[in-house]
Amino acid sequence: MRNAAIVFIMLLMIVPLIPGASAYLYRLETSDEITVLRGDYDSGRIWLINAGGLTYKTVRYQYFWVEDSSGNKIDGFTFNIFPLVFSDWAPERGYSFLYTITCPSNISNGTYTLVMRFLASTSSGDIYILLARIPLHVISEPLTFGVAEAYVQNRPGSSYVLNGETIVVFSHVTNIGHRNVSAVGQVSLTRDGKTYFFENRSLTFVPGDNLVRFEVPVGYDLPAGTYRLHYFITYDGDTYRYSKDFPVKFGVTLVGVSLKSDEVKVNEDNRAYVTVLSEMSIDMNLTVEAYRDGELVSKTVRQVQIGDGTQVLEAPLPTNVAGTVTAVIKLTYGQLLIGEGNVTYTVSAPPVLTNVSYEETAEEGVLLFRLVVENPSGSSVDGLLRYKLSTDDGVLYKDSIGVSIPPGTSEIAVEFEVPTGETVYYEFALIAAGETSTAMGELYLAPPEPPATNTTSTSTSATSSSTPSNTTTIGGSSAGFLGWLVVIAFVVLAAGAFYYLTRPEESRKKRVRPKPKRRSPLGRFKRPKMPKFRENRELPKK
Repeated sequence: MRNAAIVFIMLLMIVPLIPGASAYLYRLETSDEITVLRGDYDSGRIWLINAGGLTYKTVRYQYFWVEDSSGNKIDGFTFNIFPLVFSDWAPERGYSFLYTITCPSNISNGTYTLVMRFLASTSSGDIYILLARIPLHVISEPLTFGVAEAYVQNRPGSSYVLNGETIVVFSHVTNIGHRNVSAVGQVSLTRDGKTYFFENRSLTFVPGDNLVRFEVPVGYDLPAGTYRLHYFITYDGDTYRYSKDFPVKFGVTLVGVSLKSDEVKVNEDNRAYVTVLSEMSIDMNLTVEAYRDGELVSKTVRQVQIGDGTQVLEAPLPTNVAGTVTAVIKLTYGQLLIGEGNVTYTVSAPPVLTNVSYEETAEEGVLLFRLVVENPSGSSVDGLLRYKLSTDDGVLYKDSIGVSIPPGTSEIAVEFEVPTGETVYYEFALIAAGETSTAMGELYLAPPEPPATNTTSTSTSATSSSTPSNTTTIGGSSAGFLGWLVVIAFVVLAAGAFYYLTRPEESRKKRVRPKPKRRSPLGRFKRPKMPKFRENRELPKK
């Protein structure tokens, strides 16, 4: 081995003296490249492949030079490799070298060629010159930018972003120099010239790979639409730019609104069904505004919890007012309207007997009943008025009549002839729109007073009224009047007895009086007159 080394050293001394034609020239191949910053240095590893088809017993690195694109040599570079000598380099086999290169600051940036020269010998003693040509890139800026990427956090494959989510934008920046480099990073989210988010950050890039990452929150206050993300890195007057469009939507959609019933009665339950499709869980506000004839009659706001998926929300609707009601249903988050719909339904309210009053007329024993009816609906309603008047001895009147009740407050007037000196019970029932409203009470009409005597008696007869389920009674006569009645009756009985005892025998025969034909079970009472309807803007005075 020692002898071989001596021989190789002697060859190295002799080779420069050998004419160029006495050595064989071969190339070494490589796919590596070297990049160096102007005024800086670089180090790394290079792989060279023996493409000459020969096995070299000994190979030694001699020197290098740098050429420009025209083949001119460029001075000022330094280049060193390790190892310098190696042996037994077989065909198609690769060897790696550690290298260090220094670039002068006066070199223009561009692509050059680094040429490495090796001297090799075979086992047969042949001498070969091996050349390796390596691309050399000289750059003036230390930073190399990787391609930036932006995605939705937790949903990297999504093509849109939901309100409340976050957009992440990042990129890798390589500092090929050996000194820290300062820069400024910026990110913004804009739409139609308006900036909704902006962040500015100072950056320091150390030698090697650096990761830059920004997070852009998408607030719930952002309206739906397409926004553009802008990403900048600026240093020494140079700027790396990246942008990407992101459609933004809230993630909750009001699909539709349906109604439980198109027509209900007053205070009957009715509700709307709101179908919601959501891609997230969130608390929102459900607002119900009810209008009748364009006037707001009710407004409710309540918080509802929206879950991921499809769900149906129930919204109670007001039914305390009669008429056609339009309910506007809104789904909101804060001041942001997510969706709205409306439903229209009819609230029907039957006419109601609100008051019953009566008063004496000019005709003795005849009372005028006034029935106050409230029709809250917006149109006339046909109904049936049933009435019943009775005393302790039996029914005086019992019948029904058809009535047409106008909207608002109206009055039904009907007259009845009733006996005096007895308690009269009355009952009225109004049947309309499937409902029955009843009013009942009792009254007492004093009999007429006898002719005036020394003893003054008084009787009361007043106008009275009753409301549903109330009873009103008018009564009585004085004790003096009753005493006079007893005296008169005694005198009449005495006169009758005297006549009976003093009349002739023939006249004492018992006479059979034929029964009179009874014209009506009501006696002398008249049938009630047909009711008269009067519309009053005010209730009658009691």
